[in-house]
Amino acid sequence: MTEPQGDRFVVSRTDGPHWIQAGFLLCVAGGFVWVALAATQESPRVMGWVFGGAVGLFGLYLVVRSLRKPVRNELLIEPTGLTRVIGGVAWVLRWGELRAASVVRGTQKNARHQIVLWPADDRFESPGRSLVHVGDGFLVAWLELYETEVPRVRELLAKHVGTTPDRVRETPVPGPPLPVRPARAEWVPPPVEPSGSVTIHVNGWNRMLLRWVRFFALLIEVGLGAVIEFGPHTGFRTACVVGFIAVFVGVSWWAVLEQQSRSRKSRVRLELSAAGLRWRTYYREFTVSWPEIAELRLPSGHLEFRPAADRFPLDRPDFGPLRLGDGWYRMPRVLSATAVRQFESHIRSVLPAGVPLALGRG
Repeated sequence: MTEPQGDRFVVSRTDGPHWIQAGFLLCVAGGFVWVALAATQESPRVMGWVFGGAVGLFGLYLVVRSLRKPVRNELLIEPTGLTRVIGGVAWVLRWGELRAASVVRGTQKNARHQIVLWPADDRFESPGRSLVHVGDGFLVAWLELYETEVPRVRELLAKHVGTTPDRVRETPVPGPPLPVRPARAEWVPPPVEPSGSVTIHVNGWNRMLLRWVRFFALLIEVGLGAVIEFGPHTGFRTACVVGFIAVFVGVSWWAVLEQQSRSRKSRVRLELSAAGLRWRTYYREFTVSWPEIAELRLPSGHLEFRPAADRFPLDRPDFGPLRLGDGWYRMPRVLSATAVRQFESHIRSVLPAGVPLALGRG
């Protein structure tokens, strides 16, 4: 959503209220409840209450969410300068602090335009994570422009500071010296099903340990069961009953959690191949090829990588939420102990020689 006001232009990505969706869901829930009240048989009545209750709760959740004040996510282009608002004011840049600006499209297919700024002072440092250093400029992160917004944004930038060609010049990424690697014109995704790939269950449990726990729990339950069945009716027998129930419930709950980690919606997979790595969940997927990675590390089970190209934030805006303050990127979830062992045993067989690897546990 944009708000043009003369020389003032607001690029807004603030979430709006959900009154229409909430009203629709509450009407649907009311229909299910009406069916439940009007039904004469048990099955339609139960189904009406179950579905009506579920849909109604989701509708009420949207109502509560709409009543809250949304977190502002805006870029204000004003006669005095640029203001980035994320909840509160994240940073302010006056036009005199900028040498040039540009609206740049990433190299990915279907990529949207983004704003890149060039400060007048070469010693300029980013005031926050929403202004990311790319090439010889700074990218306004987490703010992709719609096609209808691009002409107006370009017009205002050209009016106040002038624009540069739609490109970002590469600069070396600070870090240890690396072997010379061939330059690439654009990002090339790995194949959909790379040959020789290894799949790691990121949140997988140690199933051998679980089997041993079940075995010892069975022995304990047999012993406690014998005392309960044949022992004297004293306080010790009561304690054995409590212990038996506690062991049974604990092991059952542990087994349920392990089974849940392997379910379709909870399972997190890391695929390693000669083409690159792919992080998959039920809801999201991150894919990065080895030529895009300058360095890889695994501190305390967190898989992190440093991009080889300085314009990586511009070309891969989908990785924005994973970016750390030092320019590294961290995958969303820590690897389990079992996943770490699998990663350490397979990574060197697929990792190119030019990509340094640091393995360590804190």
